[in-house]
Amino acid sequence: MKSRRSKWVSGIGAAGLVVGCLGLAGFGLGTTASDAQAGPLAEFEGGKAVAQSARWTILESLKGEAALDNQTGLVWEVIPTRVTTVWKSAAAVCAKKTVGGKNDWRLPSLKELETLADHTIYPPPALPPGHPFSNIEFHGYWTSTEHEEYPFSAWDVNFDYGIVGNDFKINKNFVWCVRDNS
Repeated sequence: MKSRRSKWVSGIGAAGLVVGCLGLAGFGLGTTASDAQAGPLAEFEGGKAVAQSARWTILESLKGEAALDNQTGLVWEVIPTRVTTVWKSAAAVCAKKTVGGKNDWRLPSLKELETLADHTIYPPPALPPGHPFSNIEFHGYWTSTEHEEYPFSAWDVNFDYGIVGNDFKINKNFVWCVRDNS
């Protein structure tokens, strides 16, 4: 009796493991082919693609490569480049960048970049619901704002938990460029 029960319990455990793995892979959530076609601009809730938030407008005038934040009036590149740099070079990365045919990009201030962070979102990225962004690293992104008390440090925003922090300027962080809506 004891060995038969152990085999039965082991069988249930193995079946549960298989079902759990399928669930993690997205099977059984009711995802449809149209959801799969939704692309990176769709937000997913409960395995279903939902409409993009009214907060964002993808700018066709910028070839769909940038999004207007309707709350702040700022325009953000939709797919930031995955390149790290020291703080001293970060502003130049944006100044040399052309996105959507525009070359007036700049490094955001702390106040600007932290409008994208939502520390209540988990798992990462810690961005507002319905955001249109992809290629976001769960790491620090430089801002143009230097630390007031420590001249060797500048502010950054980390999108794994949406935390604002500071880092030594000689360390390398990512860059997410912004422009004014003009």
